[in-house]
Amino acid sequence: MQVSTARNPKGLFGQRIADHFGMQGQVVSEFHLDGQLGLAATRLSCGRRFRERTSQTHSEGAFSILYQIDDLECHSGWLGGQRYRSGSFRAKSVNVVDLREDPQWQFKGHFDALQFYIPSDALALIAAQYGGRTASTLRLEGEAPDEILWGLSQALVHASALPGANQLLTDQIAMALLIHFARTYGGLEAVTTAGYGRLAAWQQRRAQEIMMARLASNLTIAQVASECRLTPSHFARAFRQSLGVAPQRYLMQLRVSEAKKHLVQQHLPLSDIALMCGFGDQSHFTRVFRQLTGATPGAWRRNFQGNEAEDSCYGP
Repeated sequence: MQVSTARNPKGLFGQRIADHFGMQGQVVSEFHLDGQLGLAATRLSCGRRFRERTSQTHSEGAFSILYQIDDLECHSGWLGGQRYRSGSFRAKSVNVVDLREDPQWQFKGHFDALQFYIPSDALALIAAQYGGRTASTLRLEGEAPDEILWGLSQALVHASALPGANQLLTDQIAMALLIHFARTYGGLEAVTTAGYGRLAAWQQRRAQEIMMARLASNLTIAQVASECRLTPSHFARAFRQSLGVAPQRYLMQLRVSEAKKHLVQQHLPLSDIALMCGFGDQSHFTRVFRQLTGATPGAWRRNFQGNEAEDSCYGP
């Protein structure tokens, strides 16, 4: 069976899967691995009680994973025209489909789910990164609730919805999801950190330089990793080994440190400082600043000014 690429440039996710199901859909995250799509997550919902059986999709070298958020009254599925399931679909249940097998779906009842679209090439990249056998397919035995997927999905949805959502954070969650799928449903052997050490001196220097130079931009793990000639997952582990902190938190620390330099200048509004230091808005700035310092930016500025005034009482 030939895999269509020209007719399906973006894959069956986002608005395409929403239109195919006759539902509302919103892309939660698109994660790229080594310059190509690694995983896309789409939130799908519909209040209609019954939907007709979908037409067959164009064959794609990818997998579709439906993760049910709410209980569904009935979910029927066909592969190559043959029914493979029919029955209720509980919240936290998982349905894995190979898009090369001409799937069709039919749903009854209120629908609320996350769809994860995973290209086959992404599974091969994950296996290569961890030295395991290629997880060439994803399979599901039974429909037991996947609690790990629930936690990661909630984290991804919440992180993506935050004002000024940080790409480094959502990329890390998406990578964790991809590894979970490869291991749990693709049979990839347990990830080992053997052979992964610290960043080389030039890599650490380059990573710190690019983070500092692009504080105000929506920097991604993949971009920093590429500058260090590493895969995103290898870079994240080596970075933590070298600096004792994850890349995302290190970047937040840099932004807060830079913000403090601007806070001592009384004429700069907090909203301007937030944008200058790469925060999505003032509320995002305040939330992160308080997490790292224990005080809001305004309180920190007032405390600094009070200390300055007290010091001036003692003369030079």
